[in-house]
Amino acid sequence: MSAMSVSRRACGVSLVELLVVLAIISILMGLLLPAVLSTRNRARELICKNNLHQMNIAVANFIHTHKRIPGAGKPGRIGGWTVELLPYLEQQNLFNAAPIGAELERAPQVLLRVPRIYRCPYREALENIEEQRMDVAHYVLEPLRERKGCVIYDAPVTHSVPWAEGPELPRVQILSAKGPHHGGFFSSSNSGGVQSSH
Repeated sequence: MSAMSVSRRACGVSLVELLVVLAIISILMGLLLPAVLSTRNRARELICKNNLHQMNIAVANFIHTHKRIPGAGKPGRIGGWTVELLPYLEQQNLFNAAPIGAELERAPQVLLRVPRIYRCPYREALENIEEQRMDVAHYVLEPLRERKGCVIYDAPVTHSVPWAEGPELPRVQILSAKGPHHGGFFSSSNSGGVQSSH
């Protein structure tokens, strides 16, 4: 009888042992959580840099084909560089669905959500998506040398132009505002590749 009671006691877990295990788990979580958050932030940055790199390649292909950079968008109208580059970003079907020159209010439902290639994960985390409105642009274009070249930047956080309008801004206006990457911006151009500006 005494042997059975001893074996039953050995199988149980005391409150102190449970608290020790929970303390060890919480310490490990405390050590791992910053590493996980840091990895997530680096992944977001890589996605944004890759998007800019792909847009840079698309601009180079567009220039090679048309001998010019994409045209300027018109306020309140569908068009501009974001729409003109769609076929060069494997988005031909979306380009075909875009009534270029039409008013933004008359945009088909498929144009309300910004294509994945034009999404900055940092910027996406900062905004609220409204179902009936067109997503804002996460990237803007700066035309250079009388539209003979261009640089693509992250859109400033306060910039809220619809993506299908092809938003353009001068560098001074971009860099004087707050960017989505810890206050800074990433940019991409044919001459310099993807760069960081803080």
